[in-house]
Amino acid sequence: MSQKRRDFRVMAGTSKRPFAPGLLIEALQAAGAPTELAVRMVRDLEKSLRQRGTRIVPIEDVMEALATTLDEQGDGVVAAAIRRQVPPYVPLEVTIEDERRPFERSALVGSLEKVGLGFKEANLLAQQVEQALRAEGERVVGEQVLSRRVAMLVEARYGRALRLRYEASVSQDFELSVVDDAGEGRGLPFSRGILTQSLMAVGLGPERSHGYAKRIEEVLWGRGSVRVSRAVVRHEVKRLLTEEAGEEYARRYEIMRAVRSSERPIVVVIGGTAGVGKSLLAAEVAYRLGIARVVSTDSVRQALRSLISAELSPVLHASSYTAWRADLLPSERLEVKPKRKRVLRGFQTQVMQLATAVDAIIERHLVEATSLVVEGIHLVPGLSPRLGDVGDAVVVQLILSVTDEDDHRENFGRREQSTFVRRPSSGYLEHFAEIRMLQGFLLRQAQHEGVTVIETSATDKAVDRAVEAVLDVVKAELGELAPASLVPA
Repeated sequence: MSQKRRDFRVMAGTSKRPFAPGLLIEALQAAGAPTELAVRMVRDLEKSLRQRGTRIVPIEDVMEALATTLDEQGDGVVAAAIRRQVPPYVPLEVTIEDERRPFERSALVGSLEKVGLGFKEANLLAQQVEQALRAEGERVVGEQVLSRRVAMLVEARYGRALRLRYEASVSQDFELSVVDDAGEGRGLPFSRGILTQSLMAVGLGPERSHGYAKRIEEVLWGRGSVRVSRAVVRHEVKRLLTEEAGEEYARRYEIMRAVRSSERPIVVVIGGTAGVGKSLLAAEVAYRLGIARVVSTDSVRQALRSLISAELSPVLHASSYTAWRADLLPSERLEVKPKRKRVLRGFQTQVMQLATAVDAIIERHLVEATSLVVEGIHLVPGLSPRLGDVGDAVVVQLILSVTDEDDHRENFGRREQSTFVRRPSSGYLEHFAEIRMLQGFLLRQAQHEGVTVIETSATDKAVDRAVEAVLDVVKAELGELAPASLVPA
């Protein structure tokens, strides 16, 4: 893959950031532009900037270019909404006692966690608040106005009781703040949820991670001050991990903190046949590692199907385990039985038809230096994706497997119940022999390419093993890290 990372940057004030198409697409969507139009406009703008050899472009020029294009297309309402927005890259501010301070989403997440929301729910709600402020053009918002907006959203989603609890919590000034190592600045509220997520990322289970985070918070309160440095937090985390979980977990914590502080992206590639739990494991791994983007090759295949007709590519419109039937005549489809070579040949044809699109998705994230989890049956070690040129990204490829055939069959029934019969198990079970053939092929490819295989019969253990595998690769690639390279908890 050719790498063009940081070809040009966007300037907002005095800061320069890498051009990130995703942020601009979200801004257009928030203004009312259809997704297809937003993607096309940003792609055309990026192409124009590259052709002009632009190195630095002000965010104001970027947004005006988008608005002008909308005007020319007759979308004046959307253009006006774009001009009214607080652009991406431009920081929001909160007025507190006549002093302007940066809007910190993590601080809002922490306050929502205190009233009982989980980290995922709190983070989603905080993201919605920020998007609403930007869409309405409110670059500076008063503390009380912000609290009222959050309270209304809390009530709309979770009821009045939780809103009252939130309003009571924000009226208190007494909170534990984490400041820089010099002890300066107002700092950010300590977040037990964020620390729990960091501990889960090193391979600890959710309950154990939450328990450790709670104990660390109690230790910090016990120091007798509402202000604590990041170095102290980091020291207490490492001490507790070393004493109770072992030095290896403490070491993994250091590595993960170092990786998250850098611009080096992580790409986790998760393959496996139907019914082994790829989607569930990918979502859980992404959450634990703090990776925001998860892509499925099923969605890629569906997008290609909308562009390429079944007459032009019958293999593309078949299931992975029935692709072999695409080459048969209609009269043969009831008579010809699935043979291993025939099944694998059809599957590999489908894999190669998706390979270019999968490579493009990964390359896009590498260009943006954005971490990604991609999952799907079409991710075959040695075939797709082509991972020969990934720059300085940390790439981890995994193959999932269910050894026991009875367990594998039962997975389809459980999935049918969890998806409300949108994916009935009968179709899978009718082709269970082909599905097992594909698993055998994927396992052989994994063995040949030296790719880690994870047994998924026990979901919790599988997630832990997957996270451990990622951290093992990170540790091997980064080597020994000097303490100075680590960032605070």
